[in-house]
Amino acid sequence: MMIKEMISTVTEIPTPDVIVQQIISTASNPNVSAKELEKVISMDVGLSTKILKLVNSAYYALPRKITKLSEAIVIIGFKTVRNLALSVFTYSALHSKTTFVDHDKLWSHFMATAIFSEQIAKSIGYMNREEVFLAGLMHDVGKLAVDLLFPMYIFELSKVSRDLSKPMFLIEYEIGVDTHMEIGGELLRHWKFPEEYVSIAILHEKPSLNPDSPYIEMSCIVHLANVFSNIFLPGNSLSYGKPYLDQVVFKVLGIKPSRLETMYHELEIVFNKSKDLIFGGVEDETGVQT
Repeated sequence: MMIKEMISTVTEIPTPDVIVQQIISTASNPNVSAKELEKVISMDVGLSTKILKLVNSAYYALPRKITKLSEAIVIIGFKTVRNLALSVFTYSALHSKTTFVDHDKLWSHFMATAIFSEQIAKSIGYMNREEVFLAGLMHDVGKLAVDLLFPMYIFELSKVSRDLSKPMFLIEYEIGVDTHMEIGGELLRHWKFPEEYVSIAILHEKPSLNPDSPYIEMSCIVHLANVFSNIFLPGNSLSYGKPYLDQVVFKVLGIKPSRLETMYHELEIVFNKSKDLIFGGVEDETGVQT
């Protein structure tokens, strides 16, 4: 049995509970109101508390502390609150089991890629920034699935990547296994995420595999964010070596290679401002990470 075929049958991988499932469903339903989202999240007091902690991060640069969920939804928006709720779920899924992998480092790669995706979208004038943030957050969940199912395997894969100084996905291609991208797509499908997130998880390492994808623009943004995240946090993604930059990015996003240097400096500012989100994890009121 291939790894991606195991996703729906194993119990090792956390599944979104009813509340998180309802939050995911809002990602593909434009008719859901802010009030309905607030009602769903409020059913879980711990989740509400964690979301408010994230909302008050320096990244959002709010003029005062937000103490109510309804306020948060009005001020930073419905989709951003949804994204933070899913960040809480992803963080807990990542920390559901101790393995050979440093989950705090992997989490920082997830979150940095999400933040960089949103920033790149802003920089090039792409409108669906909240969707891109969520796609960036979820791009590498295949590594989470492999880590929970076969912890020694991904640890060794990461070690080979480091020893050869070669990106992990290229090694996966060479040895002919299910890649973490395919597994991630399967996991998001199992979690009932909308198709764009499934597609971006599959294409994030090499968008040119499907240049006709209806989600090619988002895939290229997340791909570029992933490259920058690996530059800022080398090894945190379990992948080593010079990050692979797919040349299709320039054509699809309409940018020149010279733009990358400016982008790097823009992202450096955002990175320094977002350190509490990237490295802070998700803590409850007592300061205990959960």
